Amino acid sequence: MKLLVSDFDGTYYVDDENILKNNLKIKEFRGNNNLFMLSSGRSFKSLKEMCMKYNIEYDYLSCGDGSILYDKFDNIIIKYNLNKEIINEFLKLKELVNIKKIQYSYPDDYYNELQDEPLIGCNIVIENQNITKEFLDKLNKLENKYIEYDFLVYKHDDVTFFCLKNKGINKSTTINYLKDSLSILNDDIYTFGDNDNDYYMLKYFNSYHIGNVTDKLKEVTIKGYNQVYEFFDDIKETIKN
Repeated sequence: MKLLVSDFDGTYYVDDENILKNNLKIKEFRGNNNLFMLSSGRSFKSLKEMCMKYNIEYDYLSCGDGSILYDKFDNIIIKYNLNKEIINEFLKLKELVNIKKIQYSYPDDYYNELQDEPLIGCNIVIENQNITKEFLDKLNKLENKYIEYDFLVYKHDDVTFFCLKNKGINKSTTINYLKDSLSILNDDIYTFGDNDNDYYMLKYFNSYHIGNVTDKLKEVTIKGYNQVYEFFDDIKETIKN
């Protein structure tokens, strides 16, 4: 049994035409008693809606960059709650800069307001032109003070996401959970990604990048493709049982 894990935006989904080609290859892959997981920074609600829209067959959904894992029946297998003790200090950062929005990550979705249930993450989104040295200095002090948390930075063309998560939780976390619980060999795990939040799941497994990526990702991937389905044509024999 093999496990294939793909990021969604910019990786499994690049455009409407090619995602259908990906679906055909994944259907064949799963038909050979293999497993397929989508791993995304999206919430469960958002990722599930995309799967329904494009008729994507899957065995697992990993959401919130590895913070929560669902099976194909929408059951939560494991989740990593964020202790609320640090939330107030993290949110004080918004007083130092003009923010675009705050995202509170819960098991089902992202919200713009705090809900009365455990968080699995928190993101402050800032337009790049508004990021100040004062903000970055304060963020660095919090990182040094709260070593049990990860303060992650994901920069995009126009905005940057400053994310708070439990230490060591990333896209490789849910993969390792499945690897251990299902006794899957490391060599039988294939991962695909295109952005920095995919780094750890690309670093530790047979990994491939999609499209143009940073040198950091190229260093930890075997090869690059334009679309996920191209991988299957490359190594037909490797993915068979």
